[in-house]
Amino acid sequence: MHSRLIDALAPAVREAGELVERIRLAGIVSRDKADASPVTEADEQAEVLLTAAIAAADPGALIVGEEACAAGIRPDPCARFWLIDPVDGTKDFIAGGPDYSVNVALIDGGVPVLGLVLAPRSGTLWAGALGVGAYRQVVSGPREPIATRAMGAAPVVVTSRSHLDDATRAYCAAIPNAQTQPSGSSLKFCLLAEGSADVYPRFGPTSEWDTAAGDAVLRAAGGIVRHPDGRVFGYGKPEFLNGPFLAVGDPSAVEKLPPLMDIQPRSSPSS
Repeated sequence: MHSRLIDALAPAVREAGELVERIRLAGIVSRDKADASPVTEADEQAEVLLTAAIAAADPGALIVGEEACAAGIRPDPCARFWLIDPVDGTKDFIAGGPDYSVNVALIDGGVPVLGLVLAPRSGTLWAGALGVGAYRQVVSGPREPIATRAMGAAPVVVTSRSHLDDATRAYCAAIPNAQTQPSGSSLKFCLLAEGSADVYPRFGPTSEWDTAAGDAVLRAAGGIVRHPDGRVFGYGKPEFLNGPFLAVGDPSAVEKLPPLMDIQPRSSPSS
């Protein structure tokens, strides 16, 4: 079932990425939504495309899209539903950076069981599902199986390029020999999933559509995501809002890392 859904949706995710790139090259026009976050024509058109593709591949399923929610179409979470973030990292997209992505995820019983993440600029697609495994595919090349790696003596910690805060800086400083690697959007999860990085701490607020697809790929590749108190990170929360979390490629390394709850950030403003 999950393999069939990935096969059915991968072409649509790539088509959405191509649409996003055409709009970028033609000139991005943005405006602010009610929450003051930016939105572009690429966000809106890609979401329409992806919503139609999911409805065709999984008839009758509940679909929750970021832009639909922003427009007031905010259904209540249920046991099984899809999450769409048509352009995760819109700020970077508008600024001309490469760290934005197209994201589709399936949630079942609070668990992200399937995810597809596309980096439109490079044409790299990461996809995976629980019980199936995960892969990376560059443009039309072969699907390359991916898996997380064992955490070594100098862990690579991925941090947000545009939302780096004092708590994250303090957390990185608390990990001996940590090397930090800035990245954007849900691509941070994919770096862990493919074994290029080890840890992704997040203290600032996110929405479930920001994280679900990358989270699903990471779990399919062998990683985990936890709440600060150690519980497995779940989905279908009120208003689809996330709190802090810790994503780790090597589950056995969690006990070697400082708990998120122990971090006391400095008082200086973040940049």
